Amino acid sequence: MDSGLSITAEKLIEITARLASKINVKDEEIERLVGLSSKNIAKNASQKVAFWLVEQKESLLYCKLCGKGPFTKKGLYLHLTRLHKEEIKGMLMEELKNEIKALI
Repeated sequence: MDSGLSITAEKLIEITARLASKINVKDEEIERLVGLSSKNIAKNASQKVAFWLVEQKESLLYCKLCGKGPFTKKGLYLHLTRLHKEEIKGMLMEELKNEIKALI
């Protein structure tokens, strides 16, 4: 089960970074990555993790993981995907586990 979660979390890193960076993500993009049956679980997990990645002061974006910023939307996305990829993956794995447990 963990290997499947790891693969799913890996696929969702960029989606989560985009959500955190306030860049638009379509449901079809998530569905294409994880499939129709897992779309809602993946979307909920990504949104919950994205909330903990960014802090917005006025219109400026800051990274909550390391406190760096201010960033533009694209700048924050690049920062998250380059520097915090593994941390985001770990957070996604935990949140995916929680989402699955809630269904059972």
